[in-house]
Amino acid sequence: MIYTVIALFVLYALYYRYVPVRGVKELTSLSSYEHVTLLDVRDYNEKDEMNGALRIPVAYLKRHYQAIPNRQVIVIAKSHLEKNVAIRLLRRYHFSVQGYYIKEHEHANALKMVKCH
Repeated sequence: MIYTVIALFVLYALYYRYVPVRGVKELTSLSSYEHVTLLDVRDYNEKDEMNGALRIPVAYLKRHYQAIPNRQVIVIAKSHLEKNVAIRLLRRYHFSVQGYYIKEHEHANALKMVKCH
């Protein structure tokens, strides 16, 4: 019995983090959206700021969701894991998530593998 409960808990944790959220589209740019709140859920130590975005890291979202001024939001995240957790938390608090944007480091794609001899 206890193993069943533990297995269900582990499956729920994996679902909550890794299974993509249905009905939320990925955005390629953030320029054409008005009357929505851009919500940056990346860590505070990320260097690049998004102009006009409200920054509340996903770890602080449960405590500070009241600071989000508009019920329609677009989530800006660093990874798909952050995006999934943030969207599920926002939906729990009755926010309408219009889409998400994955903001990666600019130099992440520029790194190339070097063959060492």
